[in-house]
Amino acid sequence: MNWKKLAAAAAIIVVVAAAVWTYLITTYVSELGTSNVILVDTENSVSDNRQDNSLIELSFDDEAEHLAWSSLEINLVIEETTYGCSFGAQSNSISLEGKVAPKLGADGYTFTTEIDATDSESYTHFDLPSQLESNNTDYWMRFSSTDIYLSEGVSWTFIEGAELSDVIEVADDLNNDTSERLDWYTYDISVHRVNPNDGVYVFAKDELSFKVNFLTYYNNQDESRYPTMQIAAIGESDFPALDDPDLVVPSPCKIVSDDIDKGHWNSNETIQLFENQINLCDGTCSIEILVYYETIEVEINEREVLIG
Repeated sequence: MNWKKLAAAAAIIVVVAAAVWTYLITTYVSELGTSNVILVDTENSVSDNRQDNSLIELSFDDEAEHLAWSSLEINLVIEETTYGCSFGAQSNSISLEGKVAPKLGADGYTFTTEIDATDSESYTHFDLPSQLESNNTDYWMRFSSTDIYLSEGVSWTFIEGAELSDVIEVADDLNNDTSERLDWYTYDISVHRVNPNDGVYVFAKDELSFKVNFLTYYNNQDESRYPTMQIAAIGESDFPALDDPDLVVPSPCKIVSDDIDKGHWNSNETIQLFENQINLCDGTCSIEILVYYETIEVEINEREVLIG
């Protein structure tokens, strides 16, 4: 037996396998986002000194899918100022310091919240009702790398395969065991990625209840240890964060649609963006349109338009 040939063959196999694995990792494409293309129409745009003008109409190109409003973020950039568009409220533009970054979706009641869990030696404590960073005595969840633990007193369950909009009430069989870390992800060794479980978690404590969908473990720079969740209250439960003016303010840009389904921007639906009691454009204005779905930027056929 020629050991040199065997060794050379084994070395080649190792190199090829490593090259294939590296290729899979470097060419990985996230399943988040959408392939929809947004079409922009300014034919009915008005720009004068009123505060309720129709600015832009948006629709989808052919072969689009329905998009959940809870996962959408729509912004207009006018004279270097960014204005959020929603059905009522938007995140406060003043950035909060700390390791918790909540952002309100276009529906006006669902947060997409990113947690900085980069410190493997200590935990980032998170108060879910307030959507703020907390401390080790007053929290609902604590994060470090991939580890997530629930505070004592939090009851929970996981509804496999569910979408956030599917969950409208709290189940009767909540689990009270918080001694083990939350089993919220699987690891795909082929692409070296942490993938959140497909489904919705329900967390309840002190007569407050929330539904949580883990979107990703990565930030918009594709850096790991940034678990990101969609969070909304269930049913009649209060959501204190929605009443916090440091987090939420009235949206200066209002989304208007004739469709009665306010859960999704349907594939054949045209929406209008109106000024909401603030004069965003008086005269000729250049407007840049930015749309994100599940934190991923959506393609737009004409991202900058001139009205007036």
